[in-house]
Amino acid sequence: MNVDVTVMTLRIVVAAVLGMLVGLERERHGRAAGLRTCMLVAMAGALLMSLSLHLAQLFAGPAAANVVRLDPGRLPSYAIAGMGFLGAGAIIQGHRSARGVTTGAAMWLCTGVGLAVGAGLYVPALAAVALTIVTLWFLRVPARTLRSYQFVSLRVEALSLSVYQPVRDLLDSYRAAVNFVGRERCLETDEIVFSFSLVIRSGQQWKDFLGQLDQVPGVKCYSWQEGEVP
Repeated sequence: MNVDVTVMTLRIVVAAVLGMLVGLERERHGRAAGLRTCMLVAMAGALLMSLSLHLAQLFAGPAAANVVRLDPGRLPSYAIAGMGFLGAGAIIQGHRSARGVTTGAAMWLCTGVGLAVGAGLYVPALAAVALTIVTLWFLRVPARTLRSYQFVSLRVEALSLSVYQPVRDLLDSYRAAVNFVGRERCLETDEIVFSFSLVIRSGQQWKDFLGQLDQVPGVKCYSWQEGEVP
């Protein structure tokens, strides 16, 4: 099929619709890169791919009569590379976590959808969008119910050194992997502080562990925070 102006325009419109479907899901969950961003990314991909095919078609000719050689994959490759910068802008990097990675991946997907539509591959593009919506929408709840692990820095203030072993036994009973143990003792007050760097399952198991820690004799107080990934 010749890539004329009408075909290019139609492909851009189709890419905008498919990008809108992905963007609606992101917009519903309050993401910064939502409806408009995904539509623009998909349209840009379709435009660049159509332009690349059009240029290759424009300069195509007998090898003996034409010395110009165009690679149709060059512009799309630049679009994918440029998408990396745009996707990185959607990611909020914190001290211990990163948010927006899924949105960045969705924008990258929209770029691929736009390129596929620009090449006239409507069915694969539609299938990719359908699978993306299933992934983002219907797999959200199962992903949250899966057992996951968290890195925790636990600080336990005790009245004596004898508290260490019951706390360690409790960690072992919950199958917590202890990466590092620190101990601090104040001679004036004779108080002991134990610091644990550990990996333990999050969710209800972590809550149960804290409830059991409340019952350990000799524990004066404790605090914890989500630690950095070692």
